[in-house]
Amino acid sequence: MNFVSRIWLPSAVFVAFLLALLNREGLYKDFVENGRFVSEGLFTHGVQIGAWISAAFLVNRLITVFFWDGFIGALSERRIPRLPKDVTGIVIFSIAGLAIASTVFHQDTTKIIAASGAVSIVVGLALRTVILDLFMGLAIHVDRPFKMGDWIMVHQNRVETHIVAEIIEINWRTTRLRTTANNMVVVPNSKLGETIVTNYMEPTPHFRMELDFVIDFEVPVERATRVLTGGIRAACGLKGILAKPVPEVRMKESSLNGMVYEVRYFILPKDISPNESRHEVNRTVLEHLVHSGIMPAHSKEEVTLTRGKQRMLDASLDEDLYQLLTRTELFRSLSAGEFAAVFPQMQKRTLAEGEKLYAQGDAGDSLFVCLEGLLERFVDGSKERLKVDTLRAGQHFGVASVLNGTARATTVEAGTEALVYEIPKAAITPLLEQHGELRELLKKSAKQTAKQARAKCEEAQRAKQSEAKGEKKTAMQKVMQSFFPGFTGSNKNKGDEGDEQT
Repeated sequence: MNFVSRIWLPSAVFVAFLLALLNREGLYKDFVENGRFVSEGLFTHGVQIGAWISAAFLVNRLITVFFWDGFIGALSERRIPRLPKDVTGIVIFSIAGLAIASTVFHQDTTKIIAASGAVSIVVGLALRTVILDLFMGLAIHVDRPFKMGDWIMVHQNRVETHIVAEIIEINWRTTRLRTTANNMVVVPNSKLGETIVTNYMEPTPHFRMELDFVIDFEVPVERATRVLTGGIRAACGLKGILAKPVPEVRMKESSLNGMVYEVRYFILPKDISPNESRHEVNRTVLEHLVHSGIMPAHSKEEVTLTRGKQRMLDASLDEDLYQLLTRTELFRSLSAGEFAAVFPQMQKRTLAEGEKLYAQGDAGDSLFVCLEGLLERFVDGSKERLKVDTLRAGQHFGVASVLNGTARATTVEAGTEALVYEIPKAAITPLLEQHGELRELLKKSAKQTAKQARAKCEEAQRAKQSEAKGEKKTAMQKVMQSFFPGFTGSNKNKGDEGDEQT
């Protein structure tokens, strides 16, 4: 029987063509008559179906472009999620399907709706979790507890498992988050609707961060607060870390290792992530602590067999002050004898917050070294003072007056309580003659200060010119301009314009 399975297919093909050959005239006549009927039916129904589907596609695209992306997008000034657009498309194409069944195939749509209801019950029982995610996604879009681009915290059972992330997409079933570790977390909408969510960007687009620093009890509270305040305000020059609301330092609690100080500051998450802000603030605060001779406290257990050795440096003591000053860039290259000759001529200056050290245009024949705290440098603009930069612990300034004998080019004020030392020109001049690298360092500092001051003045001038060109348009003005290009939003009429021209 093996040969039968091998020859039956070619035998059947030969028999079929043989029968067609014997009845070819009748088959041809039937094919022509039936083919014309089928082709006419396909063309007639196809054109009608195509018209309905293309109309639905056009209406859906118009609603997406002009309503969702145009009107709603301009009002919210954010990218519209995909979910409402998909819902609109499903509704429009469902209506088009019912219209095709009614007008093209002449079917009773009530029966179709009734049958679809029964099918929906069966499908709903099978896909109840998916449907719950869908409706929860719609509820999130209507209630708007968060928007795309917002930073949120999804609360879990334990604090260490809380998720801090940015909303990157809200779709049918899930919400996608980007964590501070740059990983994507996919959360079902039903789970997100049941948990507690903290929105960091509402009601304002910025939120507060906290960092703890443990300082030994030997350090006075005033000194620790001054140094930490200078460190956090120095970080405010970075993009995303805000100077207003003003950062602050609070005594949080006492621990076995020392006093815990809480550094509070605000960030704008669209410019900097929480983790990146922690890195920058830790860096600047630790830099100020090191230059001030303070080290963060740590867990320790001491057994003292001899007289205890002082671990912290205090600027009020000459031997500690000597060590602190030699750590600065200005005196780092000097020998012990050269610095010992300059040290007695230096004058201590203690400044309160907001106190002016010197003003622009004042005569001066000395330079300064900041030892603790934070100073701010300003230059006079056309109408107001412009902030040039901040001066941190360990930095020197007031160089131009010593090198060139000119008046003070900027104004320096204390941004926090500060401790500075003034060095007269007579004390530094012999060192400049012996150390060429020290002279180059001071020249570089003077050039950098002048460059920053010019840049601030030019920036203020450009801002003034841009403000003169016109105020920023409101969201409603943007929408009206998108529909009516000639709309300007101005309340002036032609008569007013004529008066102005006159």
